[in-house]
Amino acid sequence: MTNWFRLRRRIRTRLVAGIAAALGFALMLSGCGQIQVTTVNGSPEGPTLAIGVAADEPAIGAWHDGTYEGFDISVAKYVAAKLGYANKQIVFKQVRPANRASMLNNGQVDMVVASWAITDGSKAEADFAGPYLRTGVGLLIRTDDRADFAQAGDGIGDITDRMVCIVKGDDTADLFRANHPKAQFQERDSYAQCVTAVQVGSADAIASDMAVLSGLRQANGPQYMTVLQDEGSVEYGIAVSQGTPQLAQKISEALKDMIADGSWESARAELKRQTRLTVTREVDPQAIVSDAE
Repeated sequence: MTNWFRLRRRIRTRLVAGIAAALGFALMLSGCGQIQVTTVNGSPEGPTLAIGVAADEPAIGAWHDGTYEGFDISVAKYVAAKLGYANKQIVFKQVRPANRASMLNNGQVDMVVASWAITDGSKAEADFAGPYLRTGVGLLIRTDDRADFAQAGDGIGDITDRMVCIVKGDDTADLFRANHPKAQFQERDSYAQCVTAVQVGSADAIASDMAVLSGLRQANGPQYMTVLQDEGSVEYGIAVSQGTPQLAQKISEALKDMIADGSWESARAELKRQTRLTVTREVDPQAIVSDAE
């Protein structure tokens, strides 16, 4: 009888394990084509910190081989550690310019580290800690079209008859649009869609910040694509919900630590290695908050 009960226990244990594995596989399949969510180094343990990051910005924030990588990811991991979260407590969730404010404000993410420019418009949607990166505004074009866009001094000339692709919700693209009000613009949901539009000829260029564009250029054939810099600059900030000044302050202090101990410089060097672009940081990070409660 004792052996029978032992056998039943082994069978039941294997059955439960099999069901669990099947459910896990089904959940994995159900997520295909959806927003990518991942934890750092395994399943979450204890309280988690949900961080919104980009998935289609090579060298800044990109989904590659089942994980996120890039400059913003390095910044996000450092800040999370300074806030007291171990790697297994970090949950990355994909955001896009069009939905990052809503995902932040409805509680799907606790902060956003996704090349979000600090502008008058973005400060109306979120509070920030930063800046932690400064770069220019520009265009990504086909190399063969350089003469049609560039003017003396490598600036951008008259592009009235050119179709420029921008990503919905990208504050940097709005700055470019203000510089070139007569240009033609088409909106897409992602940078990947804009790259495809340029490659197939339905758009002539992509407008965004120089860091994002330089990453796209390197990832999609630097011999075929060129980045031109326009007037103006942008500064990245880490976004938090309005009315959370203490969190913004803690994040700004973490960013200062990252600068002081050399981790930020290491991340910048890696960004330059991947994109050949030098970014700067002109002021110390601080909490940039509204009066919202």
